[in-house]
Amino acid sequence: MSEHSFARRLLVLSPVAAVVAACSTLRTALAQTEEGAAVELFIFTFRPGPAWRAGEPMSRQALGSHAAYWRQLVADGRAFAAGGFVESEGGMAIVVAADIAAARAIMAADPAIASDVFVGDIEHWRPRYRTDSPLPRRS
Repeated sequence: MSEHSFARRLLVLSPVAAVVAACSTLRTALAQTEEGAAVELFIFTFRPGPAWRAGEPMSRQALGSHAAYWRQLVADGRAFAAGGFVESEGGMAIVVAADIAAARAIMAADPAIASDVFVGDIEHWRPRYRTDSPLPRRS
């Protein structure tokens, strides 16, 4: 599979579908990190930045290294979900970090942020309501 195909698949993946896969580990990770420190959740949102090529779909933007970065963050347990919006350009991620400074460092290290393809926002998030059941899968 080409890097473009993979990036496109990652970016068009519904964030909800990615959360489904991560739900089983959410409670454990919220309780503590491997080092035993408390963790916080952050919502990252991404929108087209100054280097976004106007008129080009997200699948044709320079996002291969961005996709690889987020794939690694998920594999490392530092992100629970990441993916593109279905009806608009951009996407979101749910990130685990010790504090806002650590969350900002994760955002700043994203190749799409560093290259201005995306601009991003971070919101510190504390879910008040959640279920022990997995979210429904998208059919």
